[in-house]
Amino acid sequence: MDWQNLMRRLAPLRTRWDLAVLANLAGSDAPVRPADLIKAINEQSAEGQISWKVLEARLHRLQASGYVARREVPHVARETRYWLLPRGHRLMTALGVLETWYDEQEPGTGGDVPSG
Repeated sequence: MDWQNLMRRLAPLRTRWDLAVLANLAGSDAPVRPADLIKAINEQSAEGQISWKVLEARLHRLQASGYVARREVPHVARETRYWLLPRGHRLMTALGVLETWYDEQEPGTGGDVPSG
């Protein structure tokens, strides 16, 4: 495994709120307004609140990395919507596999104990 390449590719996801943003976009059937996104993330978070400034920075970085797309809503003053691009959907699918693997490795599940 080329771990350096993997770390470079995962760089946009290394801040505190990246997965929260992606998970909430992945859980939506339609493009999401930032106001709805911040509300959902802050309702879910037990470890603090994401600010508007941080959310905007995360969305712009995830957009620049090709995980999310942004669209201005015509005829509505300053309203934007965000959604996952195919790359973002594939990433969330891969992370779901990793989450399942971690869940299977929890103590008491038999995932770590050698047989015999």
